[in-house]
Order: sequence, then structure tokens, then C-alpha cells
Amino acid sequence: MSNAGIMAPMNRIDSNRPARLALIPITTILVLILSACAPSGPEIRPDTQIRDPDRLAELGRHAEAAEAWLESAAENPARAVEARVAAARQWLDAGRPEAAKALVVELRAEDLAVEFDFEVDMLTAEIALAERDFTTAGRILSRPREQVPMSFRSRFDALNEQLAQANPNSPTARVGALEDALAEPDFRPETALALLLELPLETLRNLQAEHADSAALTPWLDLAVAARSRLIDDPELQRALADWRQRYGLEPAVAENLYQWIAAWRRTLPMPASVAVMLPGDEPLARFGEMLREGLLAGWLETPRDRRPQLDFHYLDNDPDAAVGAWFEVRRRGSEFVIGPLARGQVDAILALPDIVLPTLLLNRPTNDSVATGRATDSEPDTQQPMVGPVAMLALPPEEEAELAAVRALVNGFDRAVVVAQQSDFGRRVADSFGETFELGGGRVIARTEYLPGEFDHTETLEALLEIDSSRDRIARLQQILRSDIESEPQRRTDFDLVFLAARGGDGRQIMPQLRFLGVQPRPVYATSDVWPGGNVGADLDGIQFAAAPWLLQEGDAAGERRRAERTYPELKDDPVMSELHALGRDAFALVPWIDMMKRDPMLYLAGNVGRLRLANGVVLERDLPWARIENGRPVRYEPEPTN
Repeated sequence: MSNAGIMAPMNRIDSNRPARLALIPITTILVLILSACAPSGPEIRPDTQIRDPDRLAELGRHAEAAEAWLESAAENPARAVEARVAAARQWLDAGRPEAAKALVVELRAEDLAVEFDFEVDMLTAEIALAERDFTTAGRILSRPREQVPMSFRSRFDALNEQLAQANPNSPTARVGALEDALAEPDFRPETALALLLELPLETLRNLQAEHADSAALTPWLDLAVAARSRLIDDPELQRALADWRQRYGLEPAVAENLYQWIAAWRRTLPMPASVAVMLPGDEPLARFGEMLREGLLAGWLETPRDRRPQLDFHYLDNDPDAAVGAWFEVRRRGSEFVIGPLARGQVDAILALPDIVLPTLLLNRPTNDSVATGRATDSEPDTQQPMVGPVAMLALPPEEEAELAAVRALVNGFDRAVVVAQQSDFGRRVADSFGETFELGGGRVIARTEYLPGEFDHTETLEALLEIDSSRDRIARLQQILRSDIESEPQRRTDFDLVFLAARGGDGRQIMPQLRFLGVQPRPVYATSDVWPGGNVGADLDGIQFAAAPWLLQEGDAAGERRRAERTYPELKDDPVMSELHALGRDAFALVPWIDMMKRDPMLYLAGNVGRLRLANGVVLERDLPWARIENGRPVRYEPEPTN
């Protein structure tokens, strides 16, 4: 196409009219020309380059202020905590509670100074209010006002007012309702529980301290604390209610009526309509999956019919991605709760999903345990905050029992240990866990040795550990110097007060008699429950002490449940691993209606078959285990007097 057709229109110039250009003074033209040729200066846009977080906050640019504080934290590690706290505050002011919450979770995992610790508490309360989590906000804001630092009191009061306005069921409102109810002639103790029992234990104790001078409120706050502290532990709950009834001189029937009321209240907790269960279907874990399933079904059958959810079982192969595929299938089917998977690689795969929205109870911990516990590892020192969300983890790691053994040793006054560990990944992990906890508490592992599993004679290994071989060598050298026989017995070392044995698979039945023969007793031998292979092992293991699941003991409610289960599943009798997995399945089902409440109350525990279970960090169900000793071939509860 010719350019002639695309010409721009031109203004007509009338040659008969005088040109306007002539009317403009020549000096003006020169100025304009010179100005056009002059270099342009920098473009100034007010405030865009501000990096001072305080100034950004004044301008209402709170998200930018938060980013500036985080940059400051990276540049100045000495004041990083202060800067991150300030960043969290700005994220809240920017209407970004999720970003503030992520920072607060990180800060919670650190050892904070008192002023920052309280600041993080206040931030947590504000985040909870923003998310309408009134339980968490109430738990924090219910502490007595005199315990609040002066610099925080106005903010503390303002948050309490905000909570009262947003939540008519706040702790303060509930106490007010209790005062009104006490004035009624037909007041009953159950009314106090109806008003207070849902509150977290810490909140109730704070209210108890705040109203300690109120003769009218004291008995009922005392009742609420007694009931809440043992809410899911029937034997202890009944004892606590009986003790409360006696303290206030009430009739025996009152305690029984209160117990029945609480039992009925517990049955009103929401239960999901459908629970998906992901279990291993292929070897080598298929057998474990079967025992878990039987335990889950036993718990389901013990649930009242009108509260039984539909159970949707998914059997997985060993591929980690199998759990991910099952996860999306579970969501598609509309399940409201998930139990499993069991394999560690599949737990990792589930935790890697970006949108875990279903309440989930995993039956193992991830490969990187710091994700669950919030503790940094040497290999990944920056991974130290526990994950958040609707996930909880229930597992039976032997390392946990080793830690409990170390704590028990320290409590009993032992501070020098020798360690005998199986030459395996299990032995090293358990021995490391014991040693780290023991030394963290001030103890010292003065010697450690490994033995080959499956062998019968470990005398040489144990003599080297106890330095009996060195004593024998000294005697031989002395005989050589004196050129005559000496009547002397080799002596073992005496600089230890405890033996820790990391053994399983029946190895302890060979090692323990040899330790006795070498004169270790009366020094105690601690272990994990893996040392007991099940059944009656005679006297070989007698005297060994360890933390044991209530299910494995010879007395108590859990032991009675175990004996009944053994009649149905005889294979449980001589296999404590399978037996504990059955108990784990029972406990997993029992936890389903309680997980949400336990996440909001770290002091709430379930008296389970595998231990007292509580969500101390909101993710991992910690096990508090009774202490046991093997007597007459079987583990029994054992509570020795601490040594001086």
C-alpha cells in the first residue's frame, strides 16, 4: 500500500496572515531552547524510597513496615527478636494475621526474654481474636491482671474488652453468669460445670487465682479445675470429684451425679460423620496395618451406635505418592477426618501438601523430626518451628522412651552412666537419644559400647566396657614384674551409677545375666520397653527398668483391655510390638473427637492405652508413661524411692 494514503492531516497556513512566531520575544525563544537542552534532574517521588519501618507505619504502609523490620532482623542479629516481634505487629495492622502467626510460631520455639515472651503472648491473643479463636484468646487473657507487666496493662485491658464484645461466652462473661446462677435458689453444681468446663485448664487456674478471695466462687472454680484437669481419665476424674465433694462437706451422691453429668457432656462432643483410614497394604508393613485396623475397629465397636462414624479404609502400597493419591480420593469422597498413614515416607508426602485442610492424625513422625517437635537438628539448624494446621501425630518412637529413661535417671540422682547398645540403627538412635537427654540434664555418659545382635556370649564386650580386661592386664603385668603368682581377682570400674541398655529382639536375655555375673548390681539397669520380647521370660530380665505403655503392664484398666483383646487375638500374647499397635489403633480412634480441643488446651490429656497423651506443642502427641520393672518375667508398675 502507498504511504500517500496514510498521511497525517496538516494545519493550513495562510500566507496572508502575519506569523504568530514573530510576536514572541527572541529572548523567550532562547530560554526555551536552552532549557530543553539542559540535563534533567532526578525524578522525586515522595516517600517511595522510605525504608524506616517506623516512618512506614506512620504512613499506614504496614505491610512494607513489616518487610522493613524483617530486613532489619537479618541485618542486625543482635536485635532480631525485637525486629521480628515488631514485624508481626505490623502484619497484624496490615490485616495479615496469617503472616503474623507464622512469625509468632517461630518466636514461640525460641528462648525469649520476659518482655518479649509477654509481647508474643499479646500478639497470639490478637491473632486468635482476628481468627475468632476465642478459646485461645481467653486462655491468654484470663491471667490475673496483677501478673501483667505495667507497660502492657492498657493493651491487656483493651484486648479483654475486645474479647468480651466479640464473644459473649468469654471467661469473664461465664464467671458473671455463674455469679448470677449462684443467686438462684435452685442452683445445682452441674450448672457450674456447664458454664466452665469448656474453658482450657490454664484459663480456669487463672480465674481461680483472680477470684481466690471470693468465698462464693471458690468452690465452683475449684470443681471446674478438678474436672477439667482429668476430663478424659475416668479413674482419676472419679477420684478428683470424690476429693472435691469431701473438701466441701457434700453428700457422696454429689460426686457420682457430677461424674455422670460429665460423661453425658463428653458424649455431646461433635463426631465426624466419616473417617478415612490410610493403612499399609503391602509387606513389610501389611501385618502392622492389620493390627492397627483391628484396634481401630475395637474402639469403634465400643462407641455408642449413634456416635459411630463411617470408616473408609484405604490400603496403600509402599510408594510415598500412594498416600497423596489416597488423600485426594479421601477429599473427593467427603471424609471429615483422616487417620494415617503409617509409613514415614508417606507421612513426609502428606506433610508436603500445600493445603492440608482436613483434620488429620498421622500414625508416625516425619523423617525430619524437627518439623514435628520444633527442635533444631545439627543438619538443619534453621528447621526449629513446629508446623501448624489441623495435623496431629501419634507414634511409638523408642527414642521417646530413651528420653524418659534419662529423665528418670536424673530425677533419681544418677549422673554417671555406661551405655550398651545394639550394633544397629535402632541401637544407635536409642543410645544417642538417652545420652543427649542425660547430658542435657547434667549427667555424663562415661563409656559406651556396641554388641552384635544375635550372639550369645557378650562377655568380652562387657568386660571391656567395665574395664575388667584392663584390671586383668594390670595383674598380669604385676605378676611378670614380680615373677610370681599373685592371688588377685580382676575388678570392674566403680565410677558409674547406672547402665543403660539399648537392646531388642531378645538380646537382653543374654546380656542381663552376663551383667549380673560381672557384678553390675546393685546399680540399676535402664532400657526401653523393646528389651522385653513378650510373654514370661523367666528371671533373665528381672530387675531391668523402663518406661512402659499402660497396655503392657499387669494391672490397671488398660491391662484388663489387653487381656480381653488377647482372647480374641491370641497372637498378641507373645508379641508386644503387635500388641502395642493394636493399642495404638484403639487410642487413635478415641482421640478423634478430642483433637480440636487438645490443640487449644495443651494441658488436656487422654488417658490412653499407650500412655497419657497430650498435644504439648499442638502437633505431637507426647506420651507420659508409667515406670516399670520386670519381675517374675513380666513388666509391673514400679515406683522406687528417689536416692539421695
